[in-house]
Amino acid sequence: MPHIEILEKKFEFSPKIGVRSLPDIDRNHQSNRPGIYVVGDLADAPIIKVALQQGFDIAQHICSNLEHSKSFDIDIAIIGAGPAGIGASLACKEHHRLQHVLVEKNRPFHTIQNFPKGKEIFAEPKGIDTPNHFWFSDAAKEDLIERWDRELERKNLPIIQPLELLEIQDHEDGFCLKCKIGIGGTDTPLIGRREGEFCYITSQRVILATGKRGQYRKLKVFGENLPHVSYHLKDPKYFTDSEIVVVGGGDSALETAIALAKEGNFVHLCHRGTQFEKAHPRNIKQIEELELRSDIQIHFQSKVTRITPKEVILNYEKKEAISCDHVFVHIGTELPNKWLKKQGIRQKGEMYFTKVLGIVLFIATVFLFYSLKHKYHFYPFGSDDFLHFLPSLLEINLGFRSVDASFFGTCIYSLIILIFGMRCLKKYPSKEQQFKYKSLIGFQWIFLFGIPEIIAPLFIDRPWKLYALSVPWPLSIWSVIDAPSWANGDWVSATLWILAGLGITLIAIPIYVKKHGLRFCSYLCGCGGLAETLGDAWRELAPRGQTAKQMENFGRVVLFLSIPVTLLILNDAWQFVATDALYNSKAFAQKWYTLMVDFWLASILGVALYPVLGNRFWCRFFCPLRAYMEILAKKTSTIEISSNERCIGCGECTRYCQMGIPVQKFAQQQIQLNNQNSSCIQCGICIDVCPMDVLTIGNTGEPVKIRSDVL
Repeated sequence: MPHIEILEKKFEFSPKIGVRSLPDIDRNHQSNRPGIYVVGDLADAPIIKVALQQGFDIAQHICSNLEHSKSFDIDIAIIGAGPAGIGASLACKEHHRLQHVLVEKNRPFHTIQNFPKGKEIFAEPKGIDTPNHFWFSDAAKEDLIERWDRELERKNLPIIQPLELLEIQDHEDGFCLKCKIGIGGTDTPLIGRREGEFCYITSQRVILATGKRGQYRKLKVFGENLPHVSYHLKDPKYFTDSEIVVVGGGDSALETAIALAKEGNFVHLCHRGTQFEKAHPRNIKQIEELELRSDIQIHFQSKVTRITPKEVILNYEKKEAISCDHVFVHIGTELPNKWLKKQGIRQKGEMYFTKVLGIVLFIATVFLFYSLKHKYHFYPFGSDDFLHFLPSLLEINLGFRSVDASFFGTCIYSLIILIFGMRCLKKYPSKEQQFKYKSLIGFQWIFLFGIPEIIAPLFIDRPWKLYALSVPWPLSIWSVIDAPSWANGDWVSATLWILAGLGITLIAIPIYVKKHGLRFCSYLCGCGGLAETLGDAWRELAPRGQTAKQMENFGRVVLFLSIPVTLLILNDAWQFVATDALYNSKAFAQKWYTLMVDFWLASILGVALYPVLGNRFWCRFFCPLRAYMEILAKKTSTIEISSNERCIGCGECTRYCQMGIPVQKFAQQQIQLNNQNSSCIQCGICIDVCPMDVLTIGNTGEPVKIRSDVL
């Protein structure tokens, strides 16, 4: 393997690995510039039918909150006449009081027009109807374009072409669009003010639906601008009896290689990976068949370093020269970052002052909340600090029990899960997600607040012991300890509590894990409840890559540490061995384990880092209970997520996975995702966000087997 490949794989710990970059937009697709909306492939909706519907829905939202203004040339400017732009125009057409135009640089559906000749286009997903009865059925590219041209004529949409948007300037309470008129002028009358080859259109709102298919990712090597290098294949019949190099490992690259090989060309397929991880199994099978027929030669672990008029040079150390007549580069597309930055539109993950300030305030709030809840006298609650009075102020006698900051902290914690859980119930309407969030809310309010904090104090002493039944060891080391009862000679009570704690950990948890995998983390756990509700906004920030996966082993380290700490506390309670050395060891271990694990890792960092490292920092990397359940799940779990052949590689499943799992790789290769090959907690979000209904979850009835080391 070339030296540079080794360097690139040394450290992989980033939420950007395996997903496309996106503009920073809110739930209504509005960018950081109020009034500018982003839809379609630019907003990661690469499926035609989904883009049509998305454009329609966002335009409907805009129109319902906008009044016509005579101060502007138009009310809504839609940039790009692809599927998303057409969908938006169809919605605007329904609101006759508002005026809109479609600005198109080339021709309507320009990206689809550039698909290879004869390419079959499928109207997926079948369960989604097209907006406003816009015709769309499975068809070859040429038939589809011909039918759509008739549809556009019938709908009479206000398309101005060729007109290229150069700049979005602020204008009163809206915008002024500086556009360049294409060669030959436009086929339709211009709106706005014309100055030579430019025109200026004022608009209240702007919908960007330009897509990014024309923003081909470049190799950035010498010679890639030579005339025989192309980034898309329009008609494979133009090439016969040639030697051709195709660069890439995705479906576009494989489909190009297949089409060219079938026309009698000899194709070199160069991919920097060790296998085709992102391609559809159907395409991989065809490539392998053509390789057996000697129509294609595959070059794995190859990196193009130079292109000449007659050769392609591969790799750095052991150089390999391939003679060729033509080169096709299919290594993906990317955002038009420079253009978006010029328009003042930020990307997801981009830092700016107010965002940094918000993160700092969130971290400070989390620190203050948990310092008060855990009753640590850190600043500003120390004896000499300005909030020194607050802990004692929260010590109140309610009649049936006395409460303190810990009680009010649990109450606020439960309210947060309820409020943000209700928000998630509206956001995720699927049956599975509805059940999950109701389960989290119910478990928190019944077993983690209502019973131990409100009901149990009416009947028993030390009601906090009931937490042992819902916060098992090793998440809480006190779940298998009952020192006061033992010290007071109440051996029966102590034994019952200890047996209950051990029963949950050693019997109930293994039984649960066998059927449900690690779902405890996403359906029942209190930490998981906060992560799934409050932390839902940051689930996309989960670090991905080999380094991130390796860091998950830290949970086993904490699990290992919890064992001697628990034994030392038990020894102190039962006096098996009464020595000062063990007593001091117990005091030291308990103090530092509680401070570092329970307070700093599980509470402060586990929540404070939501906006930085996603909502599962604690659960994924350090939680000893998850580590314990994962050990069990690897041997006994029968639950898995399977995929069908419909994956299109949009990457939404990977983007939203809060455990940093490259779900797309599993889906594209149709490999079952389970706890033998991943840290999946079966939250089901990947199933919910998949636009093609690729993924399903279920039980195999027996322990699932490792079928691939996809990770």
